[in-house]
Amino acid sequence: MITAKHVKFGARHLTIYLPDGYEESTERYRVIYMQDSADLIDPAKSNSLSTIRTLTAEGELPAFLFVGIKPFDRNDEYTPFAANHIFESGEKTFGGQAAQYAAYLVNELKPYIDSRYRTLPDGEHTGIMGFSFGGLISLYTALLYPDVFGKIGSFSGSFWFPGIVDWVDQQPVRNHGQRIFMNVGHGEGVGRTNGQQWMVPNNLAIYELLLSKGFSEHTAEQIVYESDSHNFEKGVHYLPEALKWLYVTA
Repeated sequence: MITAKHVKFGARHLTIYLPDGYEESTERYRVIYMQDSADLIDPAKSNSLSTIRTLTAEGELPAFLFVGIKPFDRNDEYTPFAANHIFESGEKTFGGQAAQYAAYLVNELKPYIDSRYRTLPDGEHTGIMGFSFGGLISLYTALLYPDVFGKIGSFSGSFWFPGIVDWVDQQPVRNHGQRIFMNVGHGEGVGRTNGQQWMVPNNLAIYELLLSKGFSEHTAEQIVYESDSHNFEKGVHYLPEALKWLYVTA
């Protein structure tokens, strides 16, 4: 049976999935930090975690310790810049607090996890992932702290967000040995009249920018899958494949 530990660290609620056999072993484990309370592996939403653990038991994947972080307000914490809200009218805005959130992950949360659990703390073994805005903040954080997060997963990352393509373009050219997996549905944003119409073009543009900045087809993977909507189930279906590509494929 898959169980999760619900932990409170300061005011933040965490959901921690320990690997099978953690309590009986002395082994140290790779850690993946996941946005939105680790919705990518939530057993109530998909069978991805069960699939991952089966692959681990069969020797096709290493064992992982997953840390799910519950946002206070994802529209504020997961957005790099303040912007007008496209879903709600009035004075509601996207808060643009991503830099503060990323610093929290690096300077507070990761040291806490490394001190409480048997982790492999170096960047090579530390991942960060999320879906939608969670994919956006994961890439943003990893590019800000490339020595901390060596593995990046962006599932239908919301790169339609205004300014993010220019921000990636302005990042210095450097290769820190990171690996990134990105995916997006081929028809996401089609028919939209707001910024979401740029969902697929901006995902493709960011991938090409990464290739121009030291990544290669061996360290950056992008999959455009068949979907005419922003679909969690279809996006998360690629998680086991993403983990294999990030952690096993040389």
